[in-house]
Amino acid sequence: VLAENTMSLFSKKEPLYSLLAPADGRLIPLESLPDEAFSQKLLGEGFAVTPTSGNVYAPASGTVGTVSQVGHAVTILTPDGLDLLVHVGIDTVTLGSDPFQVLVTVGQQIGAGDPILKVDLDAIRAASLPTEIPVLITNRECLTSLLTECGDCIGGQTVAATYQIS
Repeated sequence: VLAENTMSLFSKKEPLYSLLAPADGRLIPLESLPDEAFSQKLLGEGFAVTPTSGNVYAPASGTVGTVSQVGHAVTILTPDGLDLLVHVGIDTVTLGSDPFQVLVTVGQQIGAGDPILKVDLDAIRAASLPTEIPVLITNRECLTSLLTECGDCIGGQTVAATYQIS
């Protein structure tokens, strides 16, 4: 729930949209991630989750744009024009496809909260790699406002961010 004083960040003219947490765990700011491409927001604006389970859910409805070759990342184009990147872990591309089970295909229509990946978090941890899941808006220029949340979350259910687009 947005506090009243944060509502001034949003234009009363434009509708509010929400992004859901991609996994059970804890919502954290991108700035806390151990990779500059994410923490410096070089790839886009957004938020991340430190996951407690390997089920990964779509943060928004849309069309699956791409699925990485090893299965560690999925892009989603939302009906309102956002390009979302859901990226599992940091440097996890080096692990190959073993820890990742892709549950969607390119071009598939998905709903917010639909399962998109299953991930073996123990395999990522065994390789001494971070398990955080960033969700990035790669075309952030279309945003007029973004408010991200922090704290415990339920994947596919908890609102992790609220935004408006131009």
